[in-house]
Amino acid sequence: MNIRPGTMIGGRYEISGRLGSGGMATVYLARDRMLDRDVAVKILDERYASDPAFVERFRREASAAAALSHPNIVAVYDRGETDGTYYIVMEYISGPDLKEIVRERAPLPPLEAIDDTLQLLGALAAAHRRGIVHRDVKPQNVMVGEDGRLKVTDFGIARAGEQSGMTEAGSVIGTAQYLSPEQARGDEVTARSDLYAAGIVLYELLTGRLPFDGERAVSVAMKQVNEPPVNPSVYASGIPEELEDVVLVALEKRPEDRFTDAEEMARDLLEVRRQLAGTAPTGVLAAAGAAGATAATSKIDQATAATQAATTPPPPDDRSTIRRRRWIAALAIIAIVALAGVAGALIFGGGDGGGDQVSVPNVVGLQVEDAIQEMQAADLSTSRQDVQDDTQPAGTVVDTNPAGGERVDAGSEVVLLVSAGPETVAVPDVTDQELDDARATLERRGFTVAVEREPSDEVDEGLVISQSPRGGSDAPEGSEVRLTVSSGRDLVTVPDVLNQSQSSAESEITSAGLSVGAVTSQGDDRVAPGTVLSQSPSPGTEIPEGDAVSLVVAIAQPEVEVPGVVGSDGDSARASIQGAGLTPVSEGASSDQPIGVVIDQDPPGGTLVQQGSTVRFTVSVGPTKEGEPTDEGDDDGGGGGGGGTDPLPTPTNSDPIPLPPP
Repeated sequence: MNIRPGTMIGGRYEISGRLGSGGMATVYLARDRMLDRDVAVKILDERYASDPAFVERFRREASAAAALSHPNIVAVYDRGETDGTYYIVMEYISGPDLKEIVRERAPLPPLEAIDDTLQLLGALAAAHRRGIVHRDVKPQNVMVGEDGRLKVTDFGIARAGEQSGMTEAGSVIGTAQYLSPEQARGDEVTARSDLYAAGIVLYELLTGRLPFDGERAVSVAMKQVNEPPVNPSVYASGIPEELEDVVLVALEKRPEDRFTDAEEMARDLLEVRRQLAGTAPTGVLAAAGAAGATAATSKIDQATAATQAATTPPPPDDRSTIRRRRWIAALAIIAIVALAGVAGALIFGGGDGGGDQVSVPNVVGLQVEDAIQEMQAADLSTSRQDVQDDTQPAGTVVDTNPAGGERVDAGSEVVLLVSAGPETVAVPDVTDQELDDARATLERRGFTVAVEREPSDEVDEGLVISQSPRGGSDAPEGSEVRLTVSSGRDLVTVPDVLNQSQSSAESEITSAGLSVGAVTSQGDDRVAPGTVLSQSPSPGTEIPEGDAVSLVVAIAQPEVEVPGVVGSDGDSARASIQGAGLTPVSEGASSDQPIGVVIDQDPPGGTLVQQGSTVRFTVSVGPTKEGEPTDEGDDDGGGGGGGGTDPLPTPTNSDPIPLPPP
């Protein structure tokens, strides 16, 4: 089935985008058009949808999960079939999962780690009381709501313990880092298997690391079976001994050595919390703790049960008994192994007694169908266990039990550990985001980030141009996402095109990767027309590739006709000359003409001159008074005494001509 944004599921759930996927199903964000709310839709992969037996188990398991109602369990709203496959509709939690909290903040303070685990145990207790075993408890399946409440999700491989045949034995074994030893061996899975996983979650919250890890899922599963965990206090200081005891009891290899149920583990955690904080948790945590700590046979209400659980110490010597039990168990195992070796030597070492034996073929790396044929040819039967594996494609055999080369009785069963592929999550779309924001978003989802930069004309510097894998696609958790980030446009040095011809300047500008901007003209007779007089930006400036360079280019000054202004008044003469695009300059001179009248000009009216040229004109200042020198400096010897008034000033240049009072 091709699922894309806009696809309608069940006639009411419109797909918005992909949230993530695992070995069996893919989860999408959708909008419930009937109730107008966001939901999460989990759609079974087509390879499982074609198996009628698996579909029936999926349907019954979905029904069992839908029957769970608890504040720390993601609600299941609906289930159905669409286009040959099957889906479950669940409550959508927008917040991060607990794994993201571990990556960002672990190791957590003991009180906070206890409170988170109490909420997890509250959810498991509710499921276990209905006979539901989760079988894939891990931080990735614990969501953090907006109010801080934790909600357990993904009961997709859960098993209803009271209903036989609901889950094929050994078909799915969960996530290797959180598997119980019995789950890794393919043995019966019980509620105590979930408590083992809860103990690993608590270990991870307290230390920021897993007790068992490795490059291959199979090697991790073998560590779960065979190796004791390192005490949490080795990796993180400040963990109380009582809290460490709770973790180690939860991680006992034998189910019978662990806590009896989630309520017992919650009671011990509440006691440790009381010793650390002096009070029991309140609000959400009180509800979670009460749900986890209330025994099935209790007749008192939750509040009383929480108080009782928080104040009642464990039985005397309980911790020492558990520690002693672990040492006795270890010694017993050593003794059994030694006796088994002796017995084997006695029975098989000396002869050819016993049944026919065959060598287990080495089928690691084969497709499961080919491996089955190899085993059948060797007279061996097979069973299958799917494991998530980051190194091998889905359907490839990654290991066998017994291992290849071992000799076993003919007809024996060999367990094929088959890769279900890596666990994948949806890659966030971070294009057009700032690099720091994009990196933080991807790292919160568990991805690593690689960055390469390239210039871009369309995307601003520092923003993500593209990513690989692309946003919305699935990729293995912890894999690398490569971001291409804009370094902005390339910078180009502006060439010097001054004193070049316009065509030559434009050619050099475009060859440098720039564009030619505005070209304006300016009259200048000093250079040939078309010569570049100035440019902007100036030569040597660095500007982004493609930016424009503006030019000012010389043109020849046009010729204009000088207006004739002799006989007009000085103001009119000035206005006429300026109106013709020329520059007026005036001077005064004595004459018989009335004061203020233009008596001469240079060049004369009608002459053709270049625009902007200077035109000089002479304005009469009246006749020369007796005894005053003429404007040429002549002295006619007339003596003074004329008129009794001061002579008029002689105007010069462009000063206005003063007129005498009437």
